[in-house]
Amino acid sequence: MILEVLLLGFGVGILVGLLGIGGGIVLVPSLAYLLGMEQHLAQGTSLLPQLAPVGAGALYQYWKAGYVDWRAGMMCAVGALLGGHLGSLIALRTSSNHLRGLFGVLLMVTAAAIWPERPKPPRQRKGMTDRRGQLWRVFALATGVGVLAGLFGVGGGSLLVPLLVLLCAFEQHEAQGTSLVALVPPTGLLAFLNYAKAGEVNWTVGLLLIPGVFSGGWLGARLAQNFSPSRMRRVFAALLFAFGAWQALTSRGG
Repeated sequence: MILEVLLLGFGVGILVGLLGIGGGIVLVPSLAYLLGMEQHLAQGTSLLPQLAPVGAGALYQYWKAGYVDWRAGMMCAVGALLGGHLGSLIALRTSSNHLRGLFGVLLMVTAAAIWPERPKPPRQRKGMTDRRGQLWRVFALATGVGVLAGLFGVGGGSLLVPLLVLLCAFEQHEAQGTSLVALVPPTGLLAFLNYAKAGEVNWTVGLLLIPGVFSGGWLGARLAQNFSPSRMRRVFAALLFAFGAWQALTSRGG
């Protein structure tokens, strides 16, 4: 059991660093199907390792390569904190079966978001005069993604990264590095406290996930600097979409 949880965390961490996705996208269904957790418990437990600075190793690698916009990253963190609180309150008032189906839809949307080749950002970004406007757009996007993060117990990076690229003109690696700023401070704290108060957290499993996610994130970020993960991202997106569709359809009969 202990080894299984440690390996699960390590695998999730590699995906976080390599593809710039939120670990909860993989953690929640893994906890539900591999460890047999109920949907609310899986979501609440997945938020526990996200309170630790699990993205620090990956963030350090992106920072060394010059791919972190710190001001935008802080806006991501604040937006994620506030949005996560609201999303968790909604989740705890939603039945487990409906939540499962909605999570399946989220997996399909996430797959669609990470499938395409990332478009090159508009070249005018470097000369943008409306920096304040850009930061507020980042905050609005992060808040919206934070609501989804709290609602489903996920990190949100898989949705935030493509939105930063498409709507805020970030370069792909910079979007990934900047989004990781929100994984270092405990931006899911308010959401986690709501789940914990409702008794929907397995503390033992959550704590065991932390070392694996941290070390895997460091390794994944190093790998991301050495090659384009386009093919792996597409394979992952296809599997994610298929699993999400299956979960959404089967939840209707449960």
